[in-house]
Amino acid sequence: MTFVSIVGFGAGTLCTLAYLPQALHSFRTKSVRDISLLMLVSLNVGLLLWVAYGFLIRSLPIILPNSVTFLLAFPLLILKLRHRHDRAADAVEQEHELPSVDTSARSGAQRNTLIASGRSQ
Repeated sequence: MTFVSIVGFGAGTLCTLAYLPQALHSFRTKSVRDISLLMLVSLNVGLLLWVAYGFLIRSLPIILPNSVTFLLAFPLLILKLRHRHDRAADAVEQEHELPSVDTSARSGAQRNTLIASGRSQ
């Protein structure tokens, strides 16, 4: 193995390992809520292009790490696409909920006003 290949494998391994904690966390929690859809799409497309480029120039240090990272990133993209409508529905639900108000320390007049407006519990 040449020095150039060792550098390539080292770089690919470190980049894959850098992504691994996020992927494992998302798989464990089954949540990709805080990951940008645009980031996941661009990451997956970029990884596929790196793999294709690796095949075109016949470079295993480019093909292997990018393939492994793609295998970690693609399921997260699928999760994000499947659950993006759930998040939108949650946001709409929360938007229509009335705010909760603690009326225990309010004066009688303030409590009556809140009750009349439908904002008490």
